[in-house]
Amino acid sequence: MTFIPIMFARHSQIEVADSNMLQVNTNTVVIDFSGTEAIPFLSTILGLDLTKLTASGLGLKGSLDGDLNSTYSYALYYFSATAFRFVLHTDAATQLQALISEQQLRYDIEFVVRSDLATLTLSGEHAFDVLVDAFKLTPGLRLSDATSCYGAQSGEVFITAIDKQSQQYFQLVAKLPELKKWQTYLQQRGFAMSLPEVA
Repeated sequence: MTFIPIMFARHSQIEVADSNMLQVNTNTVVIDFSGTEAIPFLSTILGLDLTKLTASGLGLKGSLDGDLNSTYSYALYYFSATAFRFVLHTDAATQLQALISEQQLRYDIEFVVRSDLATLTLSGEHAFDVLVDAFKLTPGLRLSDATSCYGAQSGEVFITAIDKQSQQYFQLVAKLPELKKWQTYLQQRGFAMSLPEVA
């Protein structure tokens, strides 16, 4: 049997939080986006340069209002030329859905709001090592650009590395029962729960 390692990434130029923290993201939405004209839509309507997205899991940060730290920012992950995933705040999700619906007659695009998925964010000096060990990941990718992000699917969980206000964060995206198991696992390894984000 051939074993295919799951590569994982972290940023090389940003700070890591001192304390190991977990946060349940009650205001985060996952939207799976697809279509034969996905790239023209994303390039033209959202003004994204997708040339760096050459491998499944690579992603970039963008914003619907020009501010990468606002509630209208998002992370976009590339799976193929016709399939992408957005992870974003509910404010941005509402605006993005309206924009996609408005453009669906011009472009062959579709989206599915993944209401079955929830997200958990973790940070801290041990976050990367704990994720690599728990999900049997192979560290090896270094993200040198703060607007880059990376996601990898391991079993039932989509694990991401993202810069948030110049600090390294990781997100776990999964169905709620699965996420609760990982929340318990991470708390047992010293990750303290912080208050959920507010609006």
